[in-house]
Amino acid sequence: MQSTLHLSQGIMFAALCGVKTPFAFTMEMDSYESKISHDDFEPEPVFYEIVTLTNQLSKLSQTELTPNQEAALENHVLHSLAWMVYGSNMIEKAGSSAEITLKLCLAIFRGQKIPEDIEEQDQEYLLLKESLIRQNLPTNTSAVLRSRREVVQHAKAAAFMIDQLCIRGQDLSEQILLEAHRILTYKVDAETTPWMEYSGVYRSHEVCAGLHTFPHPSLVPFKMKSMFYELKCDLKKATTAGTIDPIALASKYTHIFINIHPFIDGNGRMCRLILNSMLLKFGTFVACIGADRADRSMYEEIAVNGGALEDLYGDAEEEEKPNLYKELASYVLAHVKKGLSGLISTVQ
Repeated sequence: MQSTLHLSQGIMFAALCGVKTPFAFTMEMDSYESKISHDDFEPEPVFYEIVTLTNQLSKLSQTELTPNQEAALENHVLHSLAWMVYGSNMIEKAGSSAEITLKLCLAIFRGQKIPEDIEEQDQEYLLLKESLIRQNLPTNTSAVLRSRREVVQHAKAAAFMIDQLCIRGQDLSEQILLEAHRILTYKVDAETTPWMEYSGVYRSHEVCAGLHTFPHPSLVPFKMKSMFYELKCDLKKATTAGTIDPIALASKYTHIFINIHPFIDGNGRMCRLILNSMLLKFGTFVACIGADRADRSMYEEIAVNGGALEDLYGDAEEEEKPNLYKELASYVLAHVKKGLSGLISTVQ
């Protein structure tokens, strides 16, 4: 993927138009579900509409854009990345309002320096506090500063992963993942664990979500290494074939990661950073998930369904397992189409 996150120039701008990839897009038919939640869904026509939109974007990139078009494109991409952070935080009941999130994210993505902490008399502090009041959440100084830090560190972690995967051309690795988690959780304590004890470190405690229990902590390092090995094999196959389904690939490793749940906290946000950095690396896509309440409810239902499938097929041999991420892939597919349509309409 060619991209232009001009970090050295103080501007973070992923130029999605003109993306070049060694792969041709192809659809993995058995990687999608014909339902999303309780709604019928036809993935095949949506996938090929995305291919058409991608071709339109490629043609647009071959023409000389006007200064106004270039500015509109950059603004749209930066706002998409900011909405990505906002929705992901909202799923976890973290961060702050859309207004504050967009302001902080845009500053970070443009390379602007912002203070690590703010004073109680600052206007930004008052806005953060008002946002917590509206959500019936604690409004002490620690809570206010935490809500701000959850936005800032999330945006910085996103910038890091996009830089590593899309600009520097690295494949997702254990080193990149651990560093992204360190950035995400910097000075953000977990419910029962200080940030210095869990940031960038695999968990040493058992965790569960409802009735779904994640792997024992002793298995986490092995399962993570297996995940990276499987990704390496999948990318080798794609390179040999010259084709890739970026949505199925990103959804697969989002599902695998979240069902390992390797960290004490931050797993949900990290899985969505994996999703979007892979979508950006292998396609032209940003999937803004969780921006409204209905979308968050659907996403959470899909996550629960994925966990239930893991429980159901946990003891099965690998060759006997169906693709357990199919519903997630269809959900992501619909979001990719929406995002790509918006991007193209910006410059037409």
